[in-house]
Amino acid sequence: MEKAKAEAWRRMAALVSPDDIIERPNNPTFRELWHFYCREKKPNLSDGRAKRLDELKKLYFKPALWHVTAKELPDEIRAMRDRMLKGWTGDDRDERRGKRKKPLHPNTIEDIVNIARATLNFLLENGTIVGPNPVATIPVAGRTAPIDREPKGRHITFAEMGKLIDACGPPHHLHMILLELGCAARSGVFPDMLLNQVLWDLDAIDTLPVGNAQTSKYRPVIPVTGPMKWVTAQAALSAGPDRHLIHYRAQGLTGRNGTQIIHRIAKRALGEDAAQVNWYSIRHTLINWLEMRVPARSLSILAGHIAALDSRERRQMRENDGSRTTLIYLQSKLTHLDPIRKVLEEEWWPAIQEHCERDLRLGDPKVEEEWNQAAQKARR
Repeated sequence: MEKAKAEAWRRMAALVSPDDIIERPNNPTFRELWHFYCREKKPNLSDGRAKRLDELKKLYFKPALWHVTAKELPDEIRAMRDRMLKGWTGDDRDERRGKRKKPLHPNTIEDIVNIARATLNFLLENGTIVGPNPVATIPVAGRTAPIDREPKGRHITFAEMGKLIDACGPPHHLHMILLELGCAARSGVFPDMLLNQVLWDLDAIDTLPVGNAQTSKYRPVIPVTGPMKWVTAQAALSAGPDRHLIHYRAQGLTGRNGTQIIHRIAKRALGEDAAQVNWYSIRHTLINWLEMRVPARSLSILAGHIAALDSRERRQMRENDGSRTTLIYLQSKLTHLDPIRKVLEEEWWPAIQEHCERDLRLGDPKVEEEWNQAAQKARR
């Protein structure tokens, strides 16, 4: 019966026009609302946010709200909120990577509650359905503002950075650590990165995948400095058919591999001092170090707090025709990276090398040859 219902919903989605207004005198269930909410919302969401909707459906909405009607929805969402505040973390959770021990944070609960409210409110606002009353705001006790929250990670020293680098085993661990150390990117940028995001003629990497829309967490173009150059070249030369820059045995990383990598490296390198050492630690250590050394605008652009390039300019960088005139024009668009390149090359990487037994190959003339070889292979 469940398979038949799922197939019926799939076929209906292909037949019903987005312009159709669905009048339901019989009071639609959350399940019906969720179907049309996802149909309208998912095409405009990032892959990560779309997966998040599927996760919320499985863990919380299916066990708590699936057969609830629109009239009963406000009371049932409040009941779900109360249940989560008491420690419920959802049903049918995948515990193969360890059981969740901590209860949900009130901010996470508020996000889940607001998505549950939006299943009805969004459809009412855009006219997909008519009839039921919207769900009013449902407060969540204990929620905090960003400034009041505990940091996700702590700052690390140059000595700890050296230990992290020396503790890397497989090549993809080393590649990720050195790339993150050189750009302060948000976590999750490099596991999904493809070779076509490397701007070979500009010594830079576009952290926004081709075809993805920008979000409020802007994904910048970052400079390639120090060991990042030979790391990128090595990764590109050994990439598999799926064209992932960071890969293990020629296959791109999946799931939570990126998070697991930093936790394993930190534990191996720092032992009991590994608490709160993660990608967030590396990002904010570099941002704070750069704060007194580069212009505020350059730092804000690198950190992804403000935009420096529009979609047309980013497309031009990827479709560079190789002419000298075009290259000069594109380089002028990245002049905000020049102060960052300078201090990273002259101060940041040498300071890390002092505390690192592994050779970072700073100043090695062969690095440029490897970069050019990787660029030629990537363009084939």
